[in-house]
Amino acid sequence: MKKSLLIFGTLFTAIILLGCKKITLDSLAFPAEKTESYQFEAFVDGEVNVPAQYNSLSAADRTLIEFNSTDQETGEEFKLYGVYIGDLATISTDTVILYLHGQSKHMDYYWSRASLLAHVGGSLNYGVFMIDYRGYGMSEGTPTEQGLYEDADAAIDWLIAQGATQEKTIYYGFSLGAIPSIDRAAYRTDFKPSKLIIESPLASVQNLVDNSTLMNVNADFVTDLGFENYEKIKEVTCPLLWFHGKEDDYIDIQNGELIYANYGGSNGTAYRVDDCGHSEVPEKMGYETYLSNLLNYIRD
Repeated sequence: MKKSLLIFGTLFTAIILLGCKKITLDSLAFPAEKTESYQFEAFVDGEVNVPAQYNSLSAADRTLIEFNSTDQETGEEFKLYGVYIGDLATISTDTVILYLHGQSKHMDYYWSRASLLAHVGGSLNYGVFMIDYRGYGMSEGTPTEQGLYEDADAAIDWLIAQGATQEKTIYYGFSLGAIPSIDRAAYRTDFKPSKLIIESPLASVQNLVDNSTLMNVNADFVTDLGFENYEKIKEVTCPLLWFHGKEDDYIDIQNGELIYANYGGSNGTAYRVDDCGHSEVPEKMGYETYLSNLLNYIRD
């Protein structure tokens, strides 16, 4: 049984047995890890162990960024942290990849992925901006679904303030990061990305419930979370690139299939990777092939 479905199914079963009428699972959906300081290239045991030639960045190649994200309902501001890989002075003319990482861990854990992206087309050929959502790493606050969208907006606003243009900005969302990437590409009208990349995306919380073999309930019964990416993608018209492992045991590939089928544009590219789990796309595709596919997509 798929890991994610087993987890959700077990939770739902426990809720029924305990007689709970309603529970919000936001905290279970966002097990955010904190840190007191970032190590980046010095961090060991990252999300992927990329070959040395793609993990050759130093402290001189990156800048730790502080910026604020605002809760649109309360007006409260949270200090967030991000890292920009590349030359801050040339953001206005560079192609920039806004990388929104996955669940649970902070930027140190995903540094190897950001470093890999910084080698698309050669070392530091494109700028890469990665952030920690509120509650992750050193970022303040508590993570929520709405917070994901607001934090993505704050990152986009920071890029705009540095001179970035929508014609040269690409959104890349991995796993959890695909949620705000799709949402902002769909609904933010003042800054549309030139292209959208999603890797191992979730279709919706309801989709997980529908595919659970342990309990058949409406997702509204147990959570306020929606994550309706399969609906939001209908509003995305920029070019789309989708990666998904065929053996993903955390977010089954049928999630990505549903999103890709509903894509509202006409320029979509899909890579369904054989013998590949949730976090293994670059490795199982082959690092050189993965980077080449990204480069071809960006240049197309």
